Amino acid sequence: MTQAVDYLNASRASEIASLQRLLRTGELITAISELIHRLQRERGVSNIWLCSTGRVFGDELEARAQDVQSEQRHMLSVLPAADAQPGYSRFCLLIAAALQALEGLPALRAQVRSLQLPHAQAMDAFNHIIRTLLNLVFEAADTASEPDISRALIALFSFMQGKELAGQERATGSAGFAAGQFTPEQRQRVQALIEAQEQSFATFSQFADAQNLQRWRRMSDAGSEVERLRRIACTGAHCGDNGVLQWFSLLTARLDNMKQVEDGLSAALMSCCRRAMAETQQHDANATLLADEAGFTLYVAGANWLAGQDVTLDSSGLAPQLGRSVLSLIREQAQRLQAQADELASMRASLDERKVIDQAKGWLMQQHGYSEQDAWQTLRKSAMNQNKRILEIAQAILAVAATLKV
Repeated sequence: MTQAVDYLNASRASEIASLQRLLRTGELITAISELIHRLQRERGVSNIWLCSTGRVFGDELEARAQDVQSEQRHMLSVLPAADAQPGYSRFCLLIAAALQALEGLPALRAQVRSLQLPHAQAMDAFNHIIRTLLNLVFEAADTASEPDISRALIALFSFMQGKELAGQERATGSAGFAAGQFTPEQRQRVQALIEAQEQSFATFSQFADAQNLQRWRRMSDAGSEVERLRRIACTGAHCGDNGVLQWFSLLTARLDNMKQVEDGLSAALMSCCRRAMAETQQHDANATLLADEAGFTLYVAGANWLAGQDVTLDSSGLAPQLGRSVLSLIREQAQRLQAQADELASMRASLDERKVIDQAKGWLMQQHGYSEQDAWQTLRKSAMNQNKRILEIAQAILAVAATLKV
Protein backbone atom coordinates (compact mmCIF):
# COMPACT_ATOMS: atom_id res chain seq x y z
CA MET A 1 0.00 0.00 0.00
CA THR A 2 3.02 2.29 0.52
CA GLN A 3 3.66 2.02 -3.22
CA ALA A 4 0.00 2.82 -3.89
CA VAL A 5 0.41 6.04 -1.91
CA ASP A 6 3.59 6.84 -3.84
CA TYR A 7 1.82 6.42 -7.17
CA LEU A 8 -1.22 8.32 -5.96
CA ASN A 9 1.06 11.20 -4.96
CA ALA A 10 2.81 10.96 -8.33
CA SER A 11 -0.59 11.20 -10.04
CA ARG A 12 -1.44 14.29 -8.02
CA ALA A 13 1.94 15.89 -8.67
CA SER A 14 1.60 15.25 -12.40
CA GLU A 15 -1.88 16.76 -12.39
CA ILE A 16 -0.66 19.83 -10.53
CA ALA A 17 2.24 20.26 -12.99
CA SER A 18 -0.21 20.01 -15.90
CA LEU A 19 -2.53 22.57 -14.30
CA GLN A 20 0.38 24.91 -13.62
CA ARG A 21 1.25 24.79 -17.30
CA LEU A 22 -2.40 25.41 -18.19
CA LEU A 23 -2.46 28.37 -15.83
CA ARG A 24 0.56 29.86 -17.58
CA THR A 25 -1.05 29.08 -20.94
CA GLY A 26 -4.20 30.87 -19.76
CA GLU A 27 -2.15 33.96 -18.95
CA LEU A 28 -0.61 33.79 -22.44
CA ILE A 29 -4.01 33.43 -24.09
CA THR A 30 -5.35 36.42 -22.17
CA ALA A 31 -2.43 38.45 -23.54
CA ILE A 32 -3.05 37.07 -27.05
CA SER A 33 -6.71 38.10 -26.79
CA GLU A 34 -5.71 41.69 -26.06
CA LEU A 35 -3.03 41.68 -28.77
CA ILE A 36 -5.49 40.42 -31.38
CA HIS A 37 -7.99 43.11 -30.41
CA ARG A 38 -5.37 45.82 -30.86
CA LEU A 39 -4.29 44.29 -34.17
CA GLN A 40 -7.91 44.35 -35.28
CA ARG A 41 -8.03 48.05 -34.45
CA GLU A 42 -4.83 48.71 -36.39
CA ARG A 43 -6.16 46.69 -39.32
CA GLY A 44 -9.39 48.71 -39.28
CA VAL A 45 -7.61 52.05 -39.31
CA SER A 46 -5.19 50.85 -42.02
CA ASN A 47 -8.15 49.61 -44.02
CA ILE A 48 -9.88 53.01 -44.04
CA TRP A 49 -6.56 54.75 -44.78
CA LEU A 50 -6.03 52.58 -47.86
CA CYS A 51 -9.66 52.68 -49.01
CA SER A 52 -9.65 56.49 -48.82
CA THR A 53 -6.26 56.61 -50.61
CA GLY A 54 -4.66 58.37 -47.69
CA ARG A 55 -7.38 60.90 -46.89
CA VAL A 56 -8.83 59.47 -43.65
CA PHE A 57 -7.32 58.17 -40.37
CA GLY A 58 -3.73 59.06 -41.18
CA ASP A 59 -3.28 60.47 -37.67
CA GLU A 60 -4.54 57.19 -36.19
CA LEU A 61 -2.00 54.89 -37.85
CA GLU A 62 0.90 55.59 -35.49
CA ALA A 63 -1.25 55.51 -32.35
CA ARG A 64 -2.72 52.12 -33.23
CA ALA A 65 0.72 50.77 -34.11
CA GLN A 66 2.07 51.84 -30.71
CA ASP A 67 -0.87 50.14 -28.97
CA VAL A 68 -0.02 46.89 -30.75
CA GLN A 69 3.69 47.20 -29.94
CA SER A 70 2.91 47.73 -26.27
CA GLU A 71 0.70 44.64 -26.04
CA GLN A 72 3.16 42.66 -28.15
CA ARG A 73 5.84 43.33 -25.53
CA HIS A 74 3.46 42.13 -22.82
CA MET A 75 2.71 38.94 -24.73
CA LEU A 76 6.42 38.25 -25.14
CA SER A 77 6.87 38.66 -21.38
CA VAL A 78 4.40 35.84 -20.63
CA LEU A 79 5.62 33.38 -23.25
CA PRO A 80 6.66 30.02 -21.79
CA ALA A 81 10.34 29.18 -21.70
CA ALA A 82 11.62 27.63 -24.92
CA ASP A 83 12.36 24.34 -23.18
CA ALA A 84 11.74 20.86 -24.55
CA GLN A 85 8.77 19.18 -22.83
CA PRO A 86 6.82 16.02 -23.66
CA GLY A 87 3.73 16.78 -25.74
CA TYR A 88 4.77 20.41 -26.20
CA SER A 89 6.26 20.29 -29.70
CA ARG A 90 3.29 21.56 -31.69
CA PHE A 91 2.52 24.40 -29.28
CA CYS A 92 6.15 25.60 -29.50
CA LEU A 93 5.99 25.34 -33.29
CA LEU A 94 2.86 27.50 -33.36
CA ILE A 95 4.50 30.06 -31.07
CA ALA A 96 7.42 30.21 -33.51
CA ALA A 97 5.02 30.75 -36.43
CA ALA A 98 3.19 33.53 -34.56
CA LEU A 99 6.43 35.29 -33.63
CA GLN A 100 7.65 35.06 -37.22
CA ALA A 101 4.39 36.56 -38.47
CA LEU A 102 4.59 39.41 -35.96
CA GLU A 103 8.11 40.22 -37.16
CA GLY A 104 6.58 41.22 -40.49
CA LEU A 105 4.49 44.01 -38.95
CA PRO A 106 7.04 46.88 -39.35
CA ALA A 107 7.42 46.24 -43.09
CA LEU A 108 3.64 45.90 -43.48
CA ARG A 109 3.08 49.22 -41.68
CA ALA A 110 5.60 50.98 -43.90
CA GLN A 111 3.86 49.73 -47.04
CA VAL A 112 0.46 50.74 -45.70
CA ARG A 113 1.68 54.19 -44.72
CA SER A 114 3.16 54.79 -48.19
CA LEU A 115 0.05 53.35 -49.93
CA GLN A 116 2.22 50.73 -51.66
CA LEU A 117 -0.14 47.82 -50.96
CA PRO A 118 -3.57 47.19 -52.46
CA HIS A 119 -6.29 47.12 -49.82
CA ALA A 120 -7.02 43.40 -50.22
CA GLN A 121 -3.35 42.41 -49.94
CA ALA A 122 -2.85 44.47 -46.80
CA MET A 123 -5.92 42.95 -45.17
CA ASP A 124 -4.72 39.45 -46.05
CA ALA A 125 -1.41 40.22 -44.34
CA PHE A 126 -3.13 41.39 -41.15
CA ASN A 127 -5.49 38.41 -41.31
CA HIS A 128 -2.55 36.02 -41.54
CA ILE A 129 -0.90 37.48 -38.43
CA ILE A 130 -4.13 37.26 -36.44
CA ARG A 131 -4.73 33.70 -37.68
CA THR A 132 -1.33 32.55 -36.38
CA LEU A 133 -2.24 33.91 -32.94
CA LEU A 134 -5.68 32.26 -33.00
CA ASN A 135 -3.97 28.96 -33.81
CA LEU A 136 -2.32 29.10 -30.39
CA VAL A 137 -5.70 29.40 -28.68
CA PHE A 138 -7.06 26.48 -30.70
CA GLU A 139 -4.06 24.32 -29.86
CA ALA A 140 -4.48 25.06 -26.15
CA ALA A 141 -8.15 24.03 -26.37
CA ASP A 142 -7.20 20.87 -28.23
CA THR A 143 -4.63 19.74 -25.67
CA ALA A 144 -6.18 20.77 -22.33
CA SER A 145 -6.70 17.77 -20.06
CA GLU A 146 -9.33 19.14 -17.66
CA PRO A 147 -12.95 19.30 -18.90
CA ASP A 148 -13.94 22.63 -17.34
CA ILE A 149 -10.77 24.25 -18.67
CA SER A 150 -11.28 22.65 -22.10
CA ARG A 151 -14.83 23.96 -22.16
CA ALA A 152 -13.68 27.46 -21.23
CA LEU A 153 -10.94 27.36 -23.89
CA ILE A 154 -13.29 26.17 -26.63
CA ALA A 155 -15.80 28.88 -25.71
CA LEU A 156 -13.07 31.52 -25.78
CA PHE A 157 -11.54 30.32 -29.05
CA SER A 158 -14.93 30.10 -30.79
CA PHE A 159 -15.85 33.59 -29.64
CA MET A 160 -12.46 35.02 -30.68
CA GLN A 161 -12.90 33.39 -34.07
CA GLY A 162 -16.38 34.90 -34.45
CA LYS A 163 -15.04 38.31 -33.45
CA GLU A 164 -12.22 38.02 -35.98
CA LEU A 165 -14.75 37.18 -38.71
CA ALA A 166 -16.72 40.26 -37.66
CA GLY A 167 -13.51 42.27 -38.07
CA GLN A 168 -13.04 40.87 -41.57
CA GLU A 169 -16.66 41.77 -42.33
CA ARG A 170 -15.88 45.33 -41.27
CA ALA A 171 -12.89 45.40 -43.63
CA THR A 172 -14.78 43.96 -46.60
CA GLY A 173 -17.74 46.28 -46.05
CA SER A 174 -15.48 49.31 -45.69
CA ALA A 175 -13.89 48.59 -49.07
CA GLY A 176 -17.29 48.30 -50.75
CA PHE A 177 -18.76 51.41 -49.14
CA ALA A 178 -15.61 53.42 -49.88
CA ALA A 179 -15.85 52.45 -53.56
CA GLY A 180 -19.53 53.34 -53.68
CA GLN A 181 -20.54 49.85 -54.76
CA PHE A 182 -19.92 46.20 -53.94
CA THR A 183 -18.51 43.75 -56.46
CA PRO A 184 -20.21 40.33 -56.71
CA GLU A 185 -17.19 38.83 -54.95
CA GLN A 186 -17.48 41.32 -52.08
CA ARG A 187 -21.21 40.66 -51.71
CA GLN A 188 -20.60 36.93 -51.57
CA ARG A 189 -17.79 37.39 -49.06
CA VAL A 190 -19.92 39.51 -46.71
CA GLN A 191 -22.64 36.84 -46.79
CA ALA A 192 -20.11 34.09 -46.10
CA LEU A 193 -18.57 36.04 -43.21
CA ILE A 194 -21.97 36.59 -41.60
CA GLU A 195 -22.79 32.89 -41.86
CA ALA A 196 -19.38 31.88 -40.50
CA GLN A 197 -19.84 34.23 -37.54
CA GLU A 198 -23.14 32.57 -36.72
CA GLN A 199 -21.47 29.18 -36.74
CA SER A 200 -18.66 30.34 -34.43
CA PHE A 201 -21.07 31.95 -31.99
CA ALA A 202 -23.24 28.83 -32.01
CA THR A 203 -20.21 26.78 -30.92
CA PHE A 204 -19.40 29.40 -28.31
CA SER A 205 -22.96 29.18 -26.96
CA GLN A 206 -22.61 25.41 -26.60
CA PHE A 207 -19.54 25.65 -24.34
CA ALA A 208 -19.79 29.06 -22.65
CA ASP A 209 -20.55 29.55 -18.97
CA ALA A 210 -23.98 30.94 -18.09
CA GLN A 211 -22.79 34.43 -17.15
CA ASN A 212 -20.88 35.12 -20.37
CA LEU A 213 -23.56 33.49 -22.49
CA GLN A 214 -26.15 35.81 -20.97
CA ARG A 215 -23.83 38.77 -21.52
CA TRP A 216 -23.49 37.84 -25.19
CA ARG A 217 -27.23 37.36 -25.67
CA ARG A 218 -27.87 40.88 -24.43
CA MET A 219 -25.61 42.35 -27.14
CA SER A 220 -25.66 39.75 -29.93
CA ASP A 221 -28.28 41.60 -31.97
CA ALA A 222 -26.32 43.55 -34.55
CA GLY A 223 -28.87 46.38 -34.54
CA SER A 224 -31.24 47.66 -37.18
CA GLU A 225 -28.75 50.09 -38.72
CA VAL A 226 -26.06 47.42 -39.11
CA GLU A 227 -28.63 45.09 -40.66
CA ARG A 228 -29.68 47.84 -43.08
CA LEU A 229 -26.10 48.37 -44.18
CA ARG A 230 -25.60 44.63 -44.43
CA ARG A 231 -28.54 44.41 -46.81
CA ILE A 232 -26.96 47.12 -48.95
CA ALA A 233 -23.66 45.22 -48.97
CA CYS A 234 -25.30 41.90 -49.83
CA THR A 235 -27.73 43.16 -52.47
CA GLY A 236 -25.64 45.78 -54.25
CA ALA A 237 -28.05 48.64 -53.47
CA HIS A 238 -26.88 52.26 -53.54
CA CYS A 239 -24.36 52.91 -50.77
CA GLY A 240 -24.61 56.63 -50.08
CA ASP A 241 -21.81 59.11 -49.56
CA ASN A 242 -21.18 58.61 -45.84
CA GLY A 243 -21.70 54.85 -45.85
CA VAL A 244 -18.07 53.92 -45.20
CA LEU A 245 -17.63 55.95 -42.00
CA GLN A 246 -21.06 54.97 -40.71
CA TRP A 247 -20.35 51.29 -41.39
CA PHE A 248 -16.89 51.49 -39.83
CA SER A 249 -18.21 53.27 -36.73
CA LEU A 250 -21.06 50.81 -36.15
CA LEU A 251 -18.94 47.69 -36.73
CA THR A 252 -16.15 49.08 -34.53
CA ALA A 253 -18.63 49.64 -31.69
CA ARG A 254 -19.87 46.08 -32.16
CA LEU A 255 -16.31 44.71 -31.99
CA ASP A 256 -15.60 46.73 -28.84
CA ASN A 257 -18.74 45.27 -27.24
CA MET A 258 -17.56 41.79 -28.22
CA LYS A 259 -14.27 42.50 -26.47
CA GLN A 260 -16.18 42.85 -23.19
CA VAL A 261 -17.52 39.30 -23.61
CA GLU A 262 -14.06 38.10 -24.64
CA ASP A 263 -12.58 39.61 -21.46
CA GLY A 264 -15.25 37.82 -19.44
CA LEU A 265 -14.36 34.53 -21.12
CA SER A 266 -10.66 35.08 -20.40
CA ALA A 267 -11.50 35.75 -16.75
CA ALA A 268 -13.64 32.59 -16.64
CA LEU A 269 -10.76 30.58 -18.09
CA MET A 270 -8.32 31.83 -15.47
CA SER A 271 -10.89 31.17 -12.74
CA CYS A 272 -11.27 27.57 -13.97
CA CYS A 273 -7.50 27.09 -13.94
CA ARG A 274 -7.11 28.47 -10.42
CA ARG A 275 -10.09 26.50 -9.09
CA ALA A 276 -8.80 23.25 -10.59
CA MET A 277 -5.36 23.97 -9.15
CA ALA A 278 -6.79 24.63 -5.66
CA GLU A 279 -8.94 21.48 -5.72
CA THR A 280 -6.06 19.29 -6.85
CA GLN A 281 -3.72 20.75 -4.24
CA GLN A 282 -6.35 20.11 -1.56
CA HIS A 283 -6.68 16.47 -2.68
CA ASP A 284 -2.91 16.23 -2.62
CA ALA A 285 -2.78 17.64 0.91
CA ASN A 286 -5.39 15.13 2.08
CA ALA A 287 -3.47 12.22 0.57
CA THR A 288 -0.25 13.40 2.22
CA LEU A 289 -2.00 13.75 5.57
CA LEU A 290 -3.27 10.19 5.36
CA ALA A 291 0.13 8.88 4.40
CA ASP A 292 1.66 10.56 7.45
CA GLU A 293 -0.66 8.82 9.96
CA ALA A 294 0.97 6.26 12.27
CA GLY A 295 0.23 3.75 15.05
CA PHE A 296 -2.16 1.31 13.40
CA THR A 297 -3.02 -2.32 12.77
CA LEU A 298 -3.72 -4.36 9.69
CA TYR A 299 -6.69 -6.70 9.31
CA VAL A 300 -5.51 -9.80 7.49
CA ALA A 301 -7.60 -10.85 4.50
CA GLY A 302 -8.83 -14.44 4.70
CA ALA A 303 -8.54 -14.73 8.51
CA ASN A 304 -11.12 -16.69 10.46
CA TRP A 305 -13.45 -14.04 11.82
CA LEU A 306 -14.57 -15.72 15.07
CA ALA A 307 -16.56 -13.82 17.58
CA GLY A 308 -14.34 -12.40 20.24
CA GLN A 309 -11.15 -13.54 18.54
CA ASP A 310 -8.41 -10.99 17.99
CA VAL A 311 -7.44 -11.34 14.37
CA THR A 312 -5.44 -8.17 14.01
CA LEU A 313 -1.71 -7.94 13.52
CA ASP A 314 0.39 -5.14 14.93
CA SER A 315 2.12 -3.17 12.21
CA SER A 316 4.44 -0.26 12.04
CA GLY A 317 3.36 0.65 8.54
CA LEU A 318 -0.34 0.53 7.73
CA ALA A 319 -3.66 0.95 9.49
CA PRO A 320 -6.97 -0.39 8.23
CA GLN A 321 -8.45 3.09 8.20
CA LEU A 322 -5.49 4.30 6.14
CA GLY A 323 -5.89 1.38 3.72
CA ARG A 324 -9.58 2.15 3.25
CA SER A 325 -8.85 5.86 2.82
CA VAL A 326 -6.14 5.25 0.24
CA LEU A 327 -8.35 2.88 -1.70
CA SER A 328 -11.14 5.45 -1.55
CA LEU A 329 -8.80 8.12 -2.86
CA ILE A 330 -7.60 5.84 -5.63
CA ARG A 331 -11.17 5.00 -6.66
CA GLU A 332 -12.14 8.67 -6.52
CA GLN A 333 -9.12 9.61 -8.62
CA ALA A 334 -9.86 6.85 -11.15
CA GLN A 335 -13.54 7.82 -11.41
CA ARG A 336 -12.70 11.48 -11.80
CA LEU A 337 -10.11 10.80 -14.47
CA GLN A 338 -12.54 8.52 -16.33
CA ALA A 339 -15.26 11.18 -16.21
CA GLN A 340 -12.74 13.71 -17.52
CA ALA A 341 -11.69 11.32 -20.28
CA ASP A 342 -15.30 10.77 -21.36
CA GLU A 343 -16.07 14.48 -21.42
CA LEU A 344 -12.82 15.32 -23.17
CA ALA A 345 -13.51 12.66 -25.80
CA SER A 346 -16.76 14.44 -26.65
CA MET A 347 -15.02 17.79 -26.93
CA ARG A 348 -12.13 16.28 -28.89
CA ALA A 349 -14.66 14.97 -31.42
CA SER A 350 -15.91 18.52 -31.95
CA LEU A 351 -12.37 19.82 -32.40
CA ASP A 352 -11.45 16.92 -34.69
CA GLU A 353 -14.39 17.79 -36.93
CA ARG A 354 -13.05 21.30 -37.19
CA LYS A 355 -9.60 20.00 -38.11
CA VAL A 356 -11.02 17.87 -40.93
CA ILE A 357 -13.02 20.82 -42.28
CA ASP A 358 -9.97 23.10 -42.06
CA GLN A 359 -7.84 20.53 -43.92
CA ALA A 360 -10.45 20.28 -46.66
CA LYS A 361 -10.59 24.07 -46.93
CA GLY A 362 -6.79 24.16 -47.15
CA TRP A 363 -6.80 21.62 -49.98
CA LEU A 364 -9.43 23.60 -51.91
CA MET A 365 -7.44 26.80 -51.41
CA GLN A 366 -4.27 25.11 -52.65
CA GLN A 367 -5.83 23.37 -55.64
CA HIS A 368 -8.20 26.09 -56.85
CA GLY A 369 -6.70 29.30 -55.52
CA TYR A 370 -9.73 29.93 -53.33
CA SER A 371 -9.75 32.31 -50.41
CA GLU A 372 -10.61 30.78 -47.05
CA GLN A 373 -14.18 32.09 -47.29
CA ASP A 374 -14.55 30.81 -50.87
CA ALA A 375 -13.45 27.36 -49.72
CA TRP A 376 -15.92 27.41 -46.85
CA GLN A 377 -18.72 28.51 -49.17
CA THR A 378 -17.88 25.65 -51.56
CA LEU A 379 -18.10 23.12 -48.73
CA ARG A 380 -21.34 24.60 -47.49
CA LYS A 381 -23.02 24.62 -50.92
CA SER A 382 -21.92 21.05 -51.63
CA ALA A 383 -23.36 19.93 -48.29
CA MET A 384 -26.68 21.65 -49.00
CA ASN A 385 -26.91 20.29 -52.54
CA GLN A 386 -26.19 16.72 -51.39
CA ASN A 387 -28.18 16.97 -48.15
CA LYS A 388 -25.10 15.99 -46.12
CA ARG A 389 -23.15 17.40 -43.23
CA ILE A 390 -20.23 19.67 -44.05
CA LEU A 391 -18.00 17.19 -42.22
CA GLU A 392 -18.99 14.41 -44.64
CA ILE A 393 -18.17 16.61 -47.64
CA ALA A 394 -14.82 17.52 -46.09
CA GLN A 395 -14.00 13.86 -45.45
CA ALA A 396 -14.85 13.00 -49.05
CA ILE A 397 -12.61 15.79 -50.35
CA LEU A 398 -9.71 14.60 -48.22
CA ALA A 399 -10.24 11.05 -49.46
CA VAL A 400 -9.98 12.32 -53.04
CA ALA A 401 -6.88 14.34 -52.12
CA ALA A 402 -5.26 11.23 -50.62
CA THR A 403 -6.04 9.25 -53.78
CA LEU A 404 -4.47 11.92 -55.98
CA LYS A 405 -1.26 11.77 -53.94
CA VAL A 406 -0.84 8.03 -54.61
